[in-house]
Amino acid sequence: MVKIKEVAMNIKINEIKMTPPTAFTPGQVIEEQEVISPSMLALHELQETTGAALYETMEEIGMALSGKLRESNKFTDAEKLERRQQALLRLIKQIQEDNGAALRPLTEENSDPDLQNAYQIIALAMALTAGGLSKKKKRDLQSQLDTLTAEEGWELAVFSLLELGEVDTATLSSLKRFMQQAIDNDEMPLSQWFRRVADWPDRYERVRILLRAIAFELSICIEPSEQSRLAAALVRLRRLLLFLGLEKECQREEWICQLPPNTLLPLLLDIICERWLFSDWLLDRLTAIVSSSKMFNRLLQQLDAQFMLIPDNCFNDEDQREQILETLREVKINQVLF
Repeated sequence: MVKIKEVAMNIKINEIKMTPPTAFTPGQVIEEQEVISPSMLALHELQETTGAALYETMEEIGMALSGKLRESNKFTDAEKLERRQQALLRLIKQIQEDNGAALRPLTEENSDPDLQNAYQIIALAMALTAGGLSKKKKRDLQSQLDTLTAEEGWELAVFSLLELGEVDTATLSSLKRFMQQAIDNDEMPLSQWFRRVADWPDRYERVRILLRAIAFELSICIEPSEQSRLAAALVRLRRLLLFLGLEKECQREEWICQLPPNTLLPLLLDIICERWLFSDWLLDRLTAIVSSSKMFNRLLQQLDAQFMLIPDNCFNDEDQREQILETLREVKINQVLF
């Protein structure tokens, strides 16, 4: 492993300025004007997730899905390495401009070579973007960065350390598996992806790591045959993150409607995953979680408001929102009491 020369390992870095949804406290006072709409919350989370350094990547998704992204561009291995490094340095520079946070040294127990390399890559990139280096020192650090980034697979470990601050081998392995599944499996519905991450600690941050890693890969020169697969995976993870961004709002509505904890967000995903929402199916799902006819009607009202405001990107097509709302209102009109 290449050792970093003249780079202090307590270099200050900045955590990406993204705050996951915090748990809703039932006892807290809710001021009507302070309640953030699900739409605004989700859009805010998406903007925070992508960040300025990856903004161009998100714009390129549509082009990639149509198979037209950089079809004519051919790069040498050296050019590919340079583009990766420049993208990394731009991201690190953006992070440096935000609030500082310490890059915690790896413990002796954390001897995973991928994490050790990622730690050194971050420290080198921070030193190179800090400025004030002599030409000789800059060449020396650049040479070390060249060696480390020439190896494949460092991106996920780098983003994991930047996001979580501390990562173990099991967490990194889990993220690698999930990332590959997200790229390879284009048939699994969104609700099943959610259930796969439901028990993850820091699930919001971990999905964000995957989103950043795939977006970073897509922003670099890759083979055209891989572009549409990566872009499709990026869209799936983006939708999943949008729904995770609604978690606090769902917790608030669970309290209002006296629902069991952690039931509303999975229900929203199941509804979205229905190709056509039928009133009988919806009625069965709702009556299974409400405690009274009063709460049943209140839940219908909350769902109506929720689906009115959920961002367009959460739906499968432009007509789905209206079809869901029509079914909700049909059930509401029938006023089934039990």
